[in-house]
Amino acid sequence: MGSALKHLDPVMLHFFENCVNCGLCEVNCPYTAAGEEYGPVEKAELLRKLYRAQVQILPRIFPWLFGAGPPKTKEEVDEWVEKAYRCTNCGLCYVTCPFGIHSGEMIKVLRGYLARVGRVPTLLKAMIDAEASNTLLENKGLKEIWSNMLDKLREEGVEFNKKNAKYLYVTSLAEAMMTPGSVIGAVKLFKKLGIDWTMSDQPLSMRAPIGSLAGDDEATRVVARRIYDYIKDMNPEYIVLSDGGYPYTFFRFDLPRIIGEKPSFKVVHIVELVEEALHEGKIKFKTTSESVTWHSPCKMGRFGGLIEEPVKVLSQVSSGFVKLGSHGIFNKCCGGGSSIACIVPPTQEMMEKILGMSLQLTASEKSFLDKLYKDMLVAGKAKVDEIKETGASTVVTACVGCMHTIGMTTKAYGVNVKLKMLSEFLAENLE
Repeated sequence: MGSALKHLDPVMLHFFENCVNCGLCEVNCPYTAAGEEYGPVEKAELLRKLYRAQVQILPRIFPWLFGAGPPKTKEEVDEWVEKAYRCTNCGLCYVTCPFGIHSGEMIKVLRGYLARVGRVPTLLKAMIDAEASNTLLENKGLKEIWSNMLDKLREEGVEFNKKNAKYLYVTSLAEAMMTPGSVIGAVKLFKKLGIDWTMSDQPLSMRAPIGSLAGDDEATRVVARRIYDYIKDMNPEYIVLSDGGYPYTFFRFDLPRIIGEKPSFKVVHIVELVEEALHEGKIKFKTTSESVTWHSPCKMGRFGGLIEEPVKVLSQVSSGFVKLGSHGIFNKCCGGGSSIACIVPPTQEMMEKILGMSLQLTASEKSFLDKLYKDMLVAGKAKVDEIKETGASTVVTACVGCMHTIGMTTKAYGVNVKLKMLSEFLAENLE
């Protein structure tokens, strides 16, 4: 419990103390559709139980009267794990709450408690351990994926590890594995923009420190330090990303806090460079009549404020561009964020083939993951429905996780659309 207490800063204390249980946050939470027990208040209440037992006098003396303290049985722990992994940390609860309470951040801390009692999903734990020990490329399958990507990048004339370049492009093993077109697309855009840039010839992480998704503070710190040391050695003015999922908020907001230093570099998404170049007439695109819509990743959109920039760019490229119904600050979540889509059975089967190994799961964990997959499909249906309503033939996004999730959910509901990462789509339509 001590590690959870270290997160009890003034902001977390506000989240802990000031919820009035009005339930307004449940309206927008994607997992409420899978069960009322998965509403943000219900899930965050579990962390409040831990905090009450530690920081409030009467609950410490009479825990049974105030619902205070950790779970006491295996069944209770199972229930806590189930609820903790029904949260994408999409921030919809936060922007809905009249008091500004971010239940997703509380649930992230709750996952940290569960990690300390040994309850991290097997696949997620394997990735955390390999990333923290810097042994990802010791796996033959992962090494082959990265090597194939390097071959393609060398064909594009990429200059790796160039110190003092203005821009350092940060990609990941997950992007090379799941959305390789986004990496190649980004390189082609950089060349067209004529900017001074470089990138690492080694993956700096699985995506961003994957330990952060399970609340593993130590693994996150180890990987963050390794990444930060590399960036300092390269000495760029800007970090530029093509993945606008949680790597965007990690590099922009979390990394300085974890390291305890004010960075010398700024963090931008590639869409910002393209939008600026379009405005200045430095880049041109062919206009396609393809019907296109934009799914805004929660991290770069709702958290990062990059809501209209992708729309401006895509509107220039596609005469058939149409916004989703929920476009804006209340953009609907895909349902698979915060590691959920990474651990469901279809992903696990894919990863077992890549890794060349079979993960040994207990019957209990198999049951947990099967139900999680079903609930993820329910949580993602609202997003699929609004995609269908646009009539768009192509969905463009900028998040590896969103691409993977929407791929699974649209297939499950029989909605036939093409999925493209933003950098890939733009590169394909360069003049």
